[in-house]
Amino acid sequence: MLIKNALIVDDSKSARLVLQRLLARIHVSVDTVESAEEALAFLEHRQPDIIFMDHMMPGMDGLEATQMIRANPKTSRIPTIMYTSKDGEDYFRIALQKGANGVLCKPADQEAVMAVIRSLDKPAANDASKEPAPVESLNIPLIEIDRLVQKHLRTALTEAKSEISAGIDLTASQLQQHQKHQLEIIRRQLQQQVNEVQNDLNTELDSERLFNRTRNSNQKLAAAVADRITKRSADELASKLQIQKMAFDSALEDHKRETDKHVRSVALRAAIAGASIGIFAAVIAASIIR
Repeated sequence: MLIKNALIVDDSKSARLVLQRLLARIHVSVDTVESAEEALAFLEHRQPDIIFMDHMMPGMDGLEATQMIRANPKTSRIPTIMYTSKDGEDYFRIALQKGANGVLCKPADQEAVMAVIRSLDKPAANDASKEPAPVESLNIPLIEIDRLVQKHLRTALTEAKSEISAGIDLTASQLQQHQKHQLEIIRRQLQQQVNEVQNDLNTELDSERLFNRTRNSNQKLAAAVADRITKRSADELASKLQIQKMAFDSALEDHKRETDKHVRSVALRAAIAGASIGIFAAVIAASIIR
């Protein structure tokens, strides 16, 4: 089928550039947009001969956009090729069910682009049924031919450099996406391990379970504490009793000394009183005798 212009829908700049260079080699003019929403807006005003649609994009994905393109009478006849890193028979079948006409796997090459275009059995929406103009023999000077050859060589070299650069960018982008994917997997695994550890910890720290597991230790600890408290109380009581006994003994000794002192005082007073009585009796007796 005759392809004059194409629309590339892809959020990756490097992927758009690679495919744009490949299509330019077969003289296909290209428009590019970065999202499915932009593609639908573009198709409201312009009708390309073919659409190359990326699958994974921010917002609406490529398969959903393809369904909408196929459901719109204005765009239903435009062939849509899924331009994606996904492959395999299952994905190809899903893409056809969603309305796609084929799948072009990333990274694409010239042969793959030509093969997917040749696989289209329906005419493009804007094909013009014109016969190619007859090629007439031209008498071109050799110097002009050499100039044209040099020009084409320079163009080819420039395109080759651009494709190599775009390929490097695409590979770097794919590696970055792969690394992000791997990091996300590792993050999820770590999060799952953290959740498992947290669940185990919560289970181990359950009050009833913790009480049952530490019951024997708690009982032994309580018994040891009670024993120490009992011993300490007994020691304190013995100390208090000892202090009270010492105080009582001291008070008793003081009382004894006071008693002895009082007895001696009484005895002395009695002796003095007795002596006084004796003297008084002697005086009386002497008086009587006289």
